Amino acid sequence: MKRIVTQIQRDKKNRINQFLVGIVLIALLLFSTLGYALGGRNEEEKLKKIEYNNIDFIQENSEYWRFNIDNGNFLTKYNPQETEDITFLSDFDLNNYLNKPLYLVGGSQEPNSEIYRNLNVFVLRIQEACISKQNCNGELPVKDCSIDNIIVINEVEEDGLENIYQQENCVFITASLGNQTKYADKFLFEILGV
Repeated sequence: MKRIVTQIQRDKKNRINQFLVGIVLIALLLFSTLGYALGGRNEEEKLKKIEYNNIDFIQENSEYWRFNIDNGNFLTKYNPQETEDITFLSDFDLNNYLNKPLYLVGGSQEPNSEIYRNLNVFVLRIQEACISKQNCNGELPVKDCSIDNIIVINEVEEDGLENIYQQENCVFITASLGNQTKYADKFLFEILGV
């Protein structure tokens, strides 16, 4: 049989339950706020930041460095300090590529993606091409360094030197597969004036 409970006993039990629920909710709010505050500090600790030529380079939880120049957002695998050992002198800046087609010859997916990700909004289009008919797939257009903006990325010979240089409107990057993106980033930093 069920015990008979008076209205006073029921009200007292309800007040105790409401009080306990209130205490639990307050504790939950306090601990969640404390956890968020401490968790935010951990995120800040994971954030890497360097300043180079008055430009802030920020590396968050990814392997990419984010920076902003003249309201343009850029994302590179390397920061300029990591490419200082590469010598590249160019007559060009971003204006030479603005609203013009850019052609890529060779290269692996990573350096080509690096160039595409950062220049796609500035150039008319980016597409693959060839610079000679001998080594060209019949589907790709053959382009000329005296007329077209071209970036040629080749793998360095086994005993060869890695380098990057400009000849007319062509930029030639010769590097090992592991360094092609680093050289592509040096090219980007140079034309962006970093």
